[in-house]
Amino acid sequence: MVGIGRWVGTVNTLVFKGDIYVEIKDNNGEYDINFELPEKFKNIEIKYYDVHAEGNTIKGKGEVTLLPGKEIEACVTFEGDTMTGTLKLPFLGNKEIKIKNGHRVS
Repeated sequence: MVGIGRWVGTVNTLVFKGDIYVEIKDNNGEYDINFELPEKFKNIEIKYYDVHAEGNTIKGKGEVTLLPGKEIEACVTFEGDTMTGTLKLPFLGNKEIKIKNGHRVS
């Protein structure tokens, strides 16, 4: 499985600017993903689905409790201890948000 570990990447949106941490684990051949959100977003739950790898890229969809029924898409590519990717957020007009400075932290 690709991307196993704890990662950090920087995003810049109207709603949030800063680092997002994510831990990716193998759960019997399926991805188990835990997001560490900033304190002001602690009450928001992220549900993800349709997570799959294509080579060294993980793609998936999800939604947050704050916006039920609004689908978020993520695409993240891993190269050694670095990652790059994009998020498509429905509340920003499905604009692609780049994940910058992505790297493994453990």
